Order: sequence, then structure tokens, then C-alpha cells
Amino acid sequence: MTAEEKTLQYLQRIDELDEKIGAFIYVDRERALGVAQSLDRLRAAGTVLGPLHGSVVALKDHLSVEGMPTRAGSEMPIQDLVAPEGPFVRSLRRAGCVIIGKTRATEFALGTYNLERRTPWNPCDLQVHRIPGGSSNGSACATAANFCDFALGTDTGGSVRQPAALCGLVGYRPSPGVWSIEGVFPLSPLLDTIGPLTRSTDETALIYETLTGNRLPEVRIDRLRLGRPSQMFYEDLDPEVARCVDEALVRLQRAGVQIQAVDVPELDLVDPVFGKMITADLVATLGRERVEKHLDLLDSVVRQRIAAGLEISASDYVTMVRRCAVLVEAATERMRGFDAWITPASPTIPLPVSECRTIDAAAAWNRRTLRNTRPGNVFGQCGISLPIAHLGSALPVGLQLLGKGGDDARLLALARCVEATLGH
Repeated sequence: MTAEEKTLQYLQRIDELDEKIGAFIYVDRERALGVAQSLDRLRAAGTVLGPLHGSVVALKDHLSVEGMPTRAGSEMPIQDLVAPEGPFVRSLRRAGCVIIGKTRATEFALGTYNLERRTPWNPCDLQVHRIPGGSSNGSACATAANFCDFALGTDTGGSVRQPAALCGLVGYRPSPGVWSIEGVFPLSPLLDTIGPLTRSTDETALIYETLTGNRLPEVRIDRLRLGRPSQMFYEDLDPEVARCVDEALVRLQRAGVQIQAVDVPELDLVDPVFGKMITADLVATLGRERVEKHLDLLDSVVRQRIAAGLEISASDYVTMVRRCAVLVEAATERMRGFDAWITPASPTIPLPVSECRTIDAAAAWNRRTLRNTRPGNVFGQCGISLPIAHLGSALPVGLQLLGKGGDDARLLALARCVEATLGH
């Protein structure tokens, strides 16, 4: 199949199905076809730009792409704040990717669910409108609905891993610095990362290797030692999540993996730091005057959360940044002797939208469903969610692996090994 033929097939599928799914805010039809045709001419002339040559990709609304709108999921006027296209998007172009369009996202990536903004339809259940997670919900739905080869999101507190878990995908959050966040509308620059949503770890590994130039090491399943955090991660799980994760642990141990409890008391400090810092960062990006002037344009869930950012002092913010550095050091020490930590990616299965119609319900959902992914950002870890619903659930469930910051190649090799053991 040529790149043009594949792009046309994806465009036809989007035309037929996205009115219901709602994954895209902008489809760049003519330019995508033009790029695909150019890539086909290159191939015909004997030039292939690499393993991603002709791949059709979708990008979250927060990533600037030349010639496409960037609204960061908001109706607030922010065009003066939108940066030019950044090095990550340029690297996609150099690798021969066809950028098919921009995907929907929750407003300013502040949480996983908005009340007044459209929530994409999770493709896992076409009868019941279920929440696909967020904030990279459009990218998750575009990948799960087969509208593209893969999609890109951003992950500040789990916004790639959590929607991957709820849509039955692989979602990878790299360590900070693996890919530049220049050209991404920021939520919290200290915690923000770009991450792909794919249908397998092989695809994720291919993207990582192609765009970084790094190669994955060899990993043997019977040589792995995984830490099972004693606090928080395994508490208050939906029955389907508990059943799938328990079965995953049993199968991994049967394959020779050592799984040992690890005490992480620093988890109690994650939410107090995370919740205040990201709202302060967002107010700093937007500017107090703009926020106060346009509060009425914000989704009610975002409006409630951002109010806290207006009250944080500079000294309090500096304290939180310093505390983050301490927590990264503590988590690195807790990981000593382990290849990774293993946890549920989200304690929940996808909730019907009909059960999340009030601010209190949305706030509770946001807190609970991101509970297991936020620590990875605050601790400076790399992380990945693998789909494991086939181990005991009719709806998607994710298994999370968290690696030491900077140990991305080993984490992805480990994840591929775990996926091969558990099945897909």
C-alpha cells in the first residue's frame, strides 16, 4: 500500500466514523495527501526516510503544527501564547510521517474530563458513551478507532498512560528531556512530556528508536525484578482492574519474574505538590489578568481548579519545585535493585459519561483515575501502560510499568518482554 492509499483510507474512515467518536478538531486533508504523494515519489526514486516513512499520525491540540490551529482545548483567546512548531514535530516530518490532523483534548490539559467541552466517545463501547480518559483523549480515541497509525499526546500527570489504559492501548511517557517540549502549549514545564499512543509495544519501540537514535537492549523475562509499591497503587481498585492485575502478576511470576514489595512513603507528598504546582504554572503561562478576565470562558471543572493557582505565592511555588527535586532523589533510591515498579495504570475501568455530570463528580473522577499515574511525573520516572483486559475484563484495563528516569530504552525493552509474556 502506498502512503497516499493509506492516507485516503484513514480519511475515509474518519469521514464515516468521527462524527460519533469526535476524536479530531481539525483534519488537514489536502496537505496530508500532498505529503503522502511526495513520500511515495521519494520511495519510487529509491529514497526511504526511515522506518516511519509513510506513517500517518495525529497530534494532540497542544502541539503546534504549522498551518493548523492550536487552541489547547480552550475557547480562551491564547494565540499570542502559541509557540511555533517545535523540534519534535519537525522530527516527525524528517522521519517521513504524514500529519493527518489535530485531536481533541481537555481544556489546557488540566484533568481528564470537562463538563462543557465535548468528550470523545471511547471506541471500546459503541453502545454506551464512556469516558476515554484525558487529557489526550482525542489522540487515544483516534488510535483506538483506527484513524491513524499512531497518535501523540502529552503527559503531565498521566495524560497519555491513563487514556491508553481506558482505551485499550499502549501509552508511553518518556523521561523528561527525551523529546523537547518546545512548541507544546505548557501545563507544567517541569512535568510535561510528549508521548505516543500505539496499539503495541513494538510500535512504541519503533517510534522511540527512530526519533531518538537509541536502541533497546536485550531483556530476559526470567531475569527481571519488579517492585510492587505497598502504598496507594493497589487500593480501591474496580473489581475488573484487580482481577486483571492479579492475573498479570501470577503469569509474570510463573515466567520467572521476581516481584517484591517496596515501601514508598513519599507517595503521601505527591498530590499536595502536584495539585498546587500545575495550577500555578498554568496561571503563570496564561497570565493572571487573562485568567481573571476570561474565567467565564473556562469549562466549569477547569475554572474550579485554576482558582487555586491564583492564590499561590512565589515562595510557596519555589518550595514545591525544591520538594519535587527531593522526591525525584527519593524515588530513585527506592528503585535501587529493581528493573521497574509494576502497578495498575488506573484504578478504574471507563466510566459512562452519564455518571459524571456534576462538578463534584468530575473532580472526584479526575482525582481517582489519575491517582496511579501522577507519581511517575513527580518522581521524574519514565512509564508505560499496557492493555491487559484480556486477562479478565470486558472493558479496557491498563498495567503500568515505571522505570528510573533516563532508563527509557530498558523500560521499553522490559515492556515488550512483559507484553509477549502476558499476550495482547
